[in-house]
Amino acid sequence: MTNDMMEEMWAYVARNCGADTVKLMLKSEPDLPFDKRFAIMQIECRKKAKNKIPELLERERFMFPKAISAEQCTHEQVAKFHASLFAPTDRVLDMTMGLGVDSYYISQRVAQHKAIELDADIAAAGAHNYDFEVVNADSVAWLTASDEHFDAIFIDPARRGDGGARLYGLADCAPDVLGIMPTIKAHAGRLFIKASPMIDVTQSMRDLAPHLCDVWAVSVKNECKELFFKVDFGTTTTDVALHAINFEAGVAQQFSIAASTLAVEGHYGNPIAGQYLYEPNASVMKIGAYAALCHQQGVAQIAKNSHLYLSDALIEAFPGRKFLIESVVPFSGKEAKAIGKQYKQMNVATRNFRLSPDELKKRLKLRDGGDHYLFATTLQSGDQVLLITQKATE
Repeated sequence: MTNDMMEEMWAYVARNCGADTVKLMLKSEPDLPFDKRFAIMQIECRKKAKNKIPELLERERFMFPKAISAEQCTHEQVAKFHASLFAPTDRVLDMTMGLGVDSYYISQRVAQHKAIELDADIAAAGAHNYDFEVVNADSVAWLTASDEHFDAIFIDPARRGDGGARLYGLADCAPDVLGIMPTIKAHAGRLFIKASPMIDVTQSMRDLAPHLCDVWAVSVKNECKELFFKVDFGTTTTDVALHAINFEAGVAQQFSIAASTLAVEGHYGNPIAGQYLYEPNASVMKIGAYAALCHQQGVAQIAKNSHLYLSDALIEAFPGRKFLIESVVPFSGKEAKAIGKQYKQMNVATRNFRLSPDELKKRLKLRDGGDHYLFATTLQSGDQVLLITQKATE
């Protein structure tokens, strides 16, 4: 498109930003001097991504190359976190640019940034959207032939399972990070890998040893979005640092432990009314820091496999949701049957329990909602209980 056509397209996008895109597509507009489908895709993508990348979408001419870009792009808070791990003096290469959200924030942080993108349309959109250098090439072939050296390389390998199959290893992704590790090591001092949350943490730690330094499980609103690995080729690590980070309402819950502490034994306690109940966030669960929470946070586990925790005093910094226990009801007995009559509605969750939340709600005749939270779980003794709680006031 010519510059004039582009200007008309962006004006069209701005005019119709709140329009029903289905109706807009059906509307007869034969004289538009640009691709109407592409313009409407911009409107749809902006709607889908408005809560993920609000800062970038303040730019009226920010371009989405494909519809899927809005769904797959990195959340702004997560991209800013990635960028914070680089030094201001770093020269960085992004081998898998995509929509470029990570690249944008990294480029704002470091001295020099270059991004490579295999897809020509996506690379062209990146060159339109950003000031850093964008190269349209196969990143592995480009790096193999290059004589450039970088302080750090960032890579977000795509999953390549057939039919959406779940993948559990870095070698199952494209590019195969493990297979190209010698090439990366020859061109950079550090490597940062953004990976699927389905990747097996323990196996990945083995695969990336002995230079793996840190692993982050990153969540947004308690949904684990990714695993993030830092490899430092100049360091031989004997104990990897594991981090859990959850972005919630603009605040980051953070928790860190050494991998060696995962083997510690926890301690257990039975819940009583007046105690505080804790539910770890998704990132803590992903790194498997179950017993380690007891030692670092000063809490007791309800049971080894229940993943709920107790304390007598409120621990405000606990990485997860916090509740005050109002009553503890044995699951077998008249008291349990009476819950539905007393409360009518509750937010129900089950942990290490024989019924699903929906099955339990049906059994107790409860509707969803209200201020009370019911946790059905199993104690270390094997007894099953219902914990009636409310959110703790900090």
